[in-house]
Amino acid sequence: MLKIASYSLRGQLVRVKLNCTCGHSRIFEVQEEKKQIYFCGKCRSRKTLEELKKEASSYWRSRNWMIDCEPDQRVQPRIHVDFATRLTVKASHLSPPYCTLRGRCLVLSEAGMLIVVEDFREAYFQDITSAYRLAEVEMTEPVPDLPTPLTGRVVGVSYRPEELPQCRIGISLEGLGKETSDMLRRYVQAHLARSTSSDCREQAPPADKTNMHPV
Repeated sequence: MLKIASYSLRGQLVRVKLNCTCGHSRIFEVQEEKKQIYFCGKCRSRKTLEELKKEASSYWRSRNWMIDCEPDQRVQPRIHVDFATRLTVKASHLSPPYCTLRGRCLVLSEAGMLIVVEDFREAYFQDITSAYRLAEVEMTEPVPDLPTPLTGRVVGVSYRPEELPQCRIGISLEGLGKETSDMLRRYVQAHLARSTSSDCREQAPPADKTNMHPV
């Protein structure tokens, strides 16, 4: 779990160093949905800037923060989607399910996915972030060309008490067979190609109708 390691005050600017309870020291920063997210390079534990500031005293919280971290080095592009999903959480492949959660996948890449579940319980948090990390994700509505189920490991659980039972769960995809990995790669690349083509059409200037001639 990410923790604040130290503060260094420079005028009104606070330089903040983070570490993780897993013992890994490399912390990365990424922008997701207009929010700054910080995550551990090993266990993928993650927190927003707002969550980190809540852990600080009012003396530090009210100042401008600059967090010592590295830029996100994940090379896989991410796409925004909206799929109905069923997430089963287990301790291992052979163990019975700890819980089954329903929600929607909103971000997908070849390496991971972000799911917002609608039936999370606060009592799940400690167990899921410690012992029950195996994740199996099924698309509950058909998605052409996208393999299902997808397997991986829970790497982040984020919620606000007032938002429960809604909760954001990050999953690092692992243990995928070659065929599943290839299908997922083709799906993401095709989605990116369509998005790029759409952006180009939107940016193209309107045709000059005075120069159009029948064929």
